[in-house]
Amino acid sequence: MERATLDEKVSVTFDGGTQEDRDALLKLHHAFLAANDDLDYDALTRIWDSTETNRHFNTNGFTYENLADWENIWNFYRPQYRLLSKYSPGRLHVIVRGGMACLSADYVSRHKQWIGHSEEHNPPFYRATQVAVRTGDGWKVVHAHFSVQGEGNRPDRTDQ
Repeated sequence: MERATLDEKVSVTFDGGTQEDRDALLKLHHAFLAANDDLDYDALTRIWDSTETNRHFNTNGFTYENLADWENIWNFYRPQYRLLSKYSPGRLHVIVRGGMACLSADYVSRHKQWIGHSEEHNPPFYRATQVAVRTGDGWKVVHAHFSVQGEGNRPDRTDQ
């Protein structure tokens, strides 16, 4: 199985939006990944829309509701690992339609070391999607979905 290198998997493409939207959404994406790296709840509260029905899907397979669930899961994980290297943003594609944007990235990475237990859930790459809406305070994330990034040849492709 051939593993992608980070240099091969870092790019940004946009579909729609003004240059101001693009700049703000790119900043939002990086702020979101940085908050996720550090499990920084205070940083998250500045970029996540606080509406109670907003949710996110974690790579652990579970659904989390609202900011309180972010805080709970991050408090749970924070003492269990040590961050070895910061994220790489992967291949980001941003679609902007009016006051809503979808930011999807594959080959996002961060490297961590679990403390006191095995490496059972430590993928080298993951996928990250954020849905953002324009608010009176700028762009805010209203949904996030993280999943493990497959590597190697796709099962439906024999020409790779």
